Amino acid sequence: MIVDLNVKGKRAIVIGGGTEGVRKVRGLLGQECRITVISNRMNRYLTDQAALGKIELVKAKLDNANIVGDYGNAFLVLAATNDRELNRKIVEKGRSMGAFVYAADDPAVSDFSYASIVNIEGVMQVAISTSGKSPIMARKVRIKAERVLRRIIKKTDIENAKLQEFARQAARPKIKTVGDRKEFLYSLVADRHIQNLIKEDKIEDAKSATLELLQKWVRKSTK
Repeated sequence: MIVDLNVKGKRAIVIGGGTEGVRKVRGLLGQECRITVISNRMNRYLTDQAALGKIELVKAKLDNANIVGDYGNAFLVLAATNDRELNRKIVEKGRSMGAFVYAADDPAVSDFSYASIVNIEGVMQVAISTSGKSPIMARKVRIKAERVLRRIIKKTDIENAKLQEFARQAARPKIKTVGDRKEFLYSLVADRHIQNLIKEDKIEDAKSATLELLQKWVRKSTK
């Protein structure tokens, strides 16, 4: 089962600062979570991210999993050392603390597997997964799929997705039921005026038209 996990505001711990650790950090950046990297070695990428305030970087000797216990509020624990046995111990420790756990070298002991992601402008993500059976093949298929998806997903699709988020936030306090909010959001996709504004790249005008339409919905619902 592929899910898009919401980690906003939660703590994610990456143990290991090598290639796999850096890869996991890159995947977490932009997810609005608190990232702590624990490693016995530092590299330029990690120190740069720490200097920018994007991660917390902790230098520590990694000879056991006890350091994970210092972070009892961890939501994710990602074991990315080059020691298979240590990764298993980190996974066991993290799981005992109630965190979701992942071992970079052993999907079988992990709570989830990483999908290969096609990311289009940070708005639309399409995941290719082999459930940990073959990350190499997932990446190869992702490259093929990305070529197709970038042709068929248009700029108007991206702008519509952004407008939907804007409209959802505006509608939530004014349209009380989920069903009515969903109907309102569908109406934006069908509204010819709003869609023409998006095609003409008049995004602020499209937002204004959305708010006007929302007011009509509110007045209609109060009659």
